[in-house]
Amino acid sequence: MNHPIKKRAASERVVITGLGTITSIAESAENFATALFEGRCGIGPVTLFDASGFHSESAGQVRRENLASPFQPAEIKRASRCDLMGMLAADEALADSGLDPECYADSDCGVIMGGGAGGMLSWEKYRRMSWEGHSRPTPSMVMAASPCTLSDILASRYSLTGWRATISTACSSSTTALGYAADLIRSGEQKMVVAGGSESLSMLTFAGFNALRATDPLYCRPFDKKRQGLSLGEGAAVFLLERFDRARDRGAKMYAEVLGYAINSDAYHLTSPDPKGSGMARVMAAALKNAGVQSKLVRYINAHGTGTRLNDKMETLAIHTVFGKRAGEIPVSSTKSQVGHCLGASGAIEAMATVLALREEKIPPTIHLSEPDPECDLDYVADGARQTAIGVALSNSFAFGGNNSSLVLGAVR
Repeated sequence: MNHPIKKRAASERVVITGLGTITSIAESAENFATALFEGRCGIGPVTLFDASGFHSESAGQVRRENLASPFQPAEIKRASRCDLMGMLAADEALADSGLDPECYADSDCGVIMGGGAGGMLSWEKYRRMSWEGHSRPTPSMVMAASPCTLSDILASRYSLTGWRATISTACSSSTTALGYAADLIRSGEQKMVVAGGSESLSMLTFAGFNALRATDPLYCRPFDKKRQGLSLGEGAAVFLLERFDRARDRGAKMYAEVLGYAINSDAYHLTSPDPKGSGMARVMAAALKNAGVQSKLVRYINAHGTGTRLNDKMETLAIHTVFGKRAGEIPVSSTKSQVGHCLGASGAIEAMATVLALREEKIPPTIHLSEPDPECDLDYVADGARQTAIGVALSNSFAFGGNNSSLVLGAVR
C-alpha cells in the first residue's frame, strides 16, 4: 500500500452528514458533545422500575423531561420507550442533514438499525398490567418488545422504501449496523442510509446482568484497579450516511468518513471474552485492512471499555497485539464511564462520541478512573478531555457470544 489511507473514488466514499442522539447526559448531539467533553456522569438511581435489592440499583437512565415527545399521539400509539428514543434521534439526524424530506423518501435511501432487547420494558409493563387484572394480552404486547419495530417505524415515517434491516448481535449490533449501511452505499445499492441504534432499560436485562454479578454497585470504572463491573444505560444514536460525491455536490456538512469496519466471532463462550483477546485483536486488524488504513495513523480508540474485570484486561491486550510499541501512545477512552452500557445502542452512541472527537479534535475522558489497574497499562485519558488532532479513530464493540465489531472513522479529507 503506497498511501497511508486507501484512495477510493468519490462514489465509493461514505460520509456522515446528519447526527442525532439522546442519552442520560444529553438530549441532542450538540448537548451530548458538551457533556461528553466536560466528563459528566449520567449514571444514577433507577426510577423506571423497582431496582431495590439488586447488587446495583443504578444505571444511565434518560431523563423524563428529555423524552418530551413532539410527535402526534397516533404516531407513538404503539411505540415503546426504545422506539421513541430512536425516533427522536432520527428526527434530529435528518433535520441536521439539511435535506428536504423528498430527497430521502425514495428507494435510494435505506434504514439499518441495531438493537437488542428493543421495547422489552413496554412488554413488561403490559404483562404486569395483565397480571394485575388491568388489561388483557394483545398483539401490541408482542410488537412492543420486538427489536425490529424501530426500523419499521422509521421506514414508514420517512417513506424509506430502500433496504431495511435490523441487526441484533447483542452489544455490537449498532456498530455492525453502521458498517453494513456503509457497505450498501459503497456497493452502489443505496445513495443514503439512516443508520444507528436504540435501546431502553428493562427489568429483564437489569436482572440478568445483576444475576451475572457483572454490575458495579456505584458506577462503572473502566480500567480501574477497583472496578467491579458495568453500569447499564439506555439511549439512541442515529446518523445519515451518504455518498461523498452526493454530499459534496449539495454542500452538506460532512462530520466524518466511514473508512471501513469488520466483524468476527470469538467462538469461545456465551458471556466471557476469549482470555487471549484474539478475537478482539483480529477484528481491529481486519477493520483497518478493510478501511485501507495503516495502523500508524490511528490516533484515538473509543474502547468497548465495560468496566468488567475480563473485558478491560482483554481489550488492553488486544490493542497491544494490534499496535505493538505504539499502543501506549494512542489515547483510549470509554464512553460507558459516562452513559453506562447501552447494549444494542452502545456501538452507535460510542460512534457518535468518536465522530464528535474527530470534529472537535478532542479526546473524551474516561471518568471514575482513579487507580489504574497494572494490567491495563494504556493511556486512558483519565485526567479530563484532551485537545489533539486525531484524523483516524477506531470504535470497538465486543458483545456476548464473542460478536466483535470494529469501526474505522476518519476526518473528511
